[in-house]
Amino acid sequence: MDRKYRSLKIKIITVLLGTMLFLCSCSRHGQEDKEILKIYSPDAGYSSIISEERKMVSADSADMTDILMEALSEAPSDGRGVAAITEDITPNGYRSEENRIVIDFPETYLDLDKTKEILIRASVVETLTQLPEVVSVAFLVDGKELTGGNGEPVGDMTADSFINNTGVELNSYERTNVTLYFTDINGTTLKRYDEDVVYNTNIAMEKFAVETLIGGPAGVNEQEAFPTLSPEAKLLSVTIKDRIAYANFDASVREKPYNVSEETALYSIVNTLTALPGIDQVQISVEGSTEGVFMEKLKLDELYERNDELIR
Repeated sequence: MDRKYRSLKIKIITVLLGTMLFLCSCSRHGQEDKEILKIYSPDAGYSSIISEERKMVSADSADMTDILMEALSEAPSDGRGVAAITEDITPNGYRSEENRIVIDFPETYLDLDKTKEILIRASVVETLTQLPEVVSVAFLVDGKELTGGNGEPVGDMTADSFINNTGVELNSYERTNVTLYFTDINGTTLKRYDEDVVYNTNIAMEKFAVETLIGGPAGVNEQEAFPTLSPEAKLLSVTIKDRIAYANFDASVREKPYNVSEETALYSIVNTLTALPGIDQVQISVEGSTEGVFMEKLKLDELYERNDELIR
């Protein structure tokens, strides 16, 4: 009996040890298979983006994309925000390509106002580019590339689109009002427009204002306002010193794709910048040079003050 008892006891202990090892292994496996990722979404007032940490079960890249896309369609659990992907803009589909994800939204995506669209785009890109294999995200609308306010394709968006050079997350967007000066159908006068915009607080307001000016009027009746500068123009830099704004453009700023006078084009820049606090005068340079003229006759080496006489 003792021998049988010892044999049975050994078997029981062996089974218990095996069970314990299995449970420990499962426990460790479960811990290893879960990771914490951030799900970004617009806040309830659509004035910034917020993030919420969630534990995700690890899976292959395709499954993780599905998991994150599903998470983007859910509002934060703390009630601070709204879902980035709502029912009315549920994607037609999405696909993973080499190092990128392409999302095809329905035509209703174009009905989003500028503020919501920017915040939704930032939320989706921030969320998906956390995956190590996802370098960029592209948006389509009914199979066509999403375009910006200037009519140009937005293109692939990367983590760098929303993260500055030091790696600090740019999830602090602010709603503000910016004064821009466009022109009328004749191209000889300026018209003031105050646009309600959301901008990244890590971008200088003077840079944001000029780039928005280049992008042309958004949400304005096309019969009322017209752009003053070529959409190809690039603002290379803008600095402020002693209440003077030094705005440096590439050579495309000299192009005149529209019927706009040189004076109107130049003062659209000057009046837009001097509408900002702390700026009284503007000097414009092209490719870093103040030699020559802006387009035809207005000299670059002069300081220009705002011209209210052009405003109608």
